[in-house]
Amino acid sequence: MKASSRVFDISYLSVDSIQEGVGASQIVPLVKALASQGKKVCLTTCEKSPPPNLLKNELADVGISWNILHYGKNGAIHGFLRLGKIFVYMPRAKIIHARSDIPAVAAVLRFPFGRILWDVRSLWADQRRIIDSKGWNRATAGAAKFLERIAASRSTAMTTLTQAVVPVLERRYKKLPIIRDVIPTCTQLDKFQVSKMPSGPITCLLPGTFNNFYDLDQMRQIISNLRELTQLQIVWVKPKESTTIALNVGEDLVTTAEYKDMPALFQSSHFGLIVCKSDNLEVLTAVAPTKVAEFLASGRPILVSRGIGDLDSLIETYKVGVSLEPGIDMRDSLLRFMELLKDPEIHMRCRQLAEEMFSMASAVEKYTSIYRKMAPND
Repeated sequence: MKASSRVFDISYLSVDSIQEGVGASQIVPLVKALASQGKKVCLTTCEKSPPPNLLKNELADVGISWNILHYGKNGAIHGFLRLGKIFVYMPRAKIIHARSDIPAVAAVLRFPFGRILWDVRSLWADQRRIIDSKGWNRATAGAAKFLERIAASRSTAMTTLTQAVVPVLERRYKKLPIIRDVIPTCTQLDKFQVSKMPSGPITCLLPGTFNNFYDLDQMRQIISNLRELTQLQIVWVKPKESTTIALNVGEDLVTTAEYKDMPALFQSSHFGLIVCKSDNLEVLTAVAPTKVAEFLASGRPILVSRGIGDLDSLIETYKVGVSLEPGIDMRDSLLRFMELLKDPEIHMRCRQLAEEMFSMASAVEKYTSIYRKMAPND
């Protein structure tokens, strides 16, 4: 594969596969929307398996050039190898949209005077350490922090998923891009339709992969306490690439689904449970799980651990869930949540929050505005 000699309007770089949940829900609709505006877009992603022709044609039909790189193996060392691949094969473009640290640094090294958007998806180096990724030690963590510093100091613009992480980055780095905005993880509202609560036993949906960043012990305790209050069904819907057999948090049903199947599954549930480890609250400031936007868009409230991104203030303002505080009686919080599920207007408040904060259409507008600020004369 050779790097394209063509100059694009937007070069979107990501190590995430668009055949999996995050890529399918976040990257594909964004680049398709940009292409629909008449922009010449090149998408560069790292794929774990050869993509089907159907997906290739879907992007080609809207004018997107897809630069497909092999993902390779998991782990820190292979993460740095992916940086090298992106460096070699990224095309020239008026704007480089770099999703996370590795693509941002690859862009800075390849085009040091390029207009680069550092799309901060997490405090990557710290999060990898908590997840305990393969090959992650003091040396590789230090190298990852160095990459973050390069991205922070050399990018033209910056977007974050949450407002809460901005002060953290400002404390870490004296130099940050002046052009910046907060663009949360978003969803396509037309795909996730709002509906009233279904009949039958209260169903808690656990969608996606649960790595070491999630607190399964705390989830198990919460579910056990909920079962003392109500008849409860726990459904874990895992991605097809997951090799984990069970979460062992009290799930009654384990099933596999593709992204296209998820809207119906959200509608068949009553709420979502998202519990992250609180070992490092600074890391949690950057977190905005995709599943939160999808639950809210479907009209489903959320039960979450305290400190996840901007969720605490949003939940309190819109009355769409409960944040569980450490040291506070869990039973009292769960009783409040059970009452919230009975609220006949809860589904509309959830949808309102999704429309105001987590709309993919709004995200596209914000990114387009940032691109204009980065290249005002183009």
